[in-house]
Amino acid sequence: MNYKGHYRILVMIVACSILISASAFSQEIKYQIFTPEDLLNYDGSNGRPAYVVVDGIVYDLSKNEYWKGGVHEGMHRAGMDLTAELLSAPHGRDVLRHMPRVGIFQKNKTWIPQFLIGLITRHPVLRRHPHPFFVHFPMVFLFGGALFILLHLFRPQLTPFEKMAFVMLIMGMLFTPPAIASGLWTWWIVYSLRVSPQILAKIILAIILLLTEIASLLLRIGHPFERTTRGWVYFALMLFLAADGLTIGYFGGVITYGY
Repeated sequence: MNYKGHYRILVMIVACSILISASAFSQEIKYQIFTPEDLLNYDGSNGRPAYVVVDGIVYDLSKNEYWKGGVHEGMHRAGMDLTAELLSAPHGRDVLRHMPRVGIFQKNKTWIPQFLIGLITRHPVLRRHPHPFFVHFPMVFLFGGALFILLHLFRPQLTPFEKMAFVMLIMGMLFTPPAIASGLWTWWIVYSLRVSPQILAKIILAIILLLTEIASLLLRIGHPFERTTRGWVYFALMLFLAADGLTIGYFGGVITYGY
């Protein structure tokens, strides 16, 4: 078969994939947002549906034989958020893999476009994980930048530590906007834009981080570190970036784990 034949087959495969995806999208289930008050109406009693919440996703357990009457093992009841209970259960989240997902759970009503509700319900990973994935990159790169600039200060002739610090600064700066954007996404979807001291601290520190990165980059471009006023300012900013990034990570841990 010649290259043209391969090309035609590839085009046909892509076209079929697009058509199938478009068809699935056109038949998208309309998911809804559930508040704690809404969920109480789906406790499985008196013939009502049995819904439970796990990790912000609302599952329909009405047809599950272990949830007859909305009660499981005499202690777990439908119409509730069972995320914490599942952590101590003898099974994992895999038991919900084939259960119908009917919506997402919001403790406070927050307007979310319908297409995002469907997307999050079909792919629960998008609810929490984008931010933890992106936020670790600027933290590591900026900490590495501070480490390499320190190594250069004490061993300037050993290896090109100063250039490595500059590269780390660039990489940290590239990943900071996605980390901020995904953090705002999590704040919106998971925390309903509720303000807490930890979230407010993270927002302020993230803005300072980005501005400091820009200032550091402007100081360094075309001017490698030297023991001058300009160099020492750049050196101090690099150390500050590492401290700022680690502090943001600390507050993230407080929000996630509550310590």
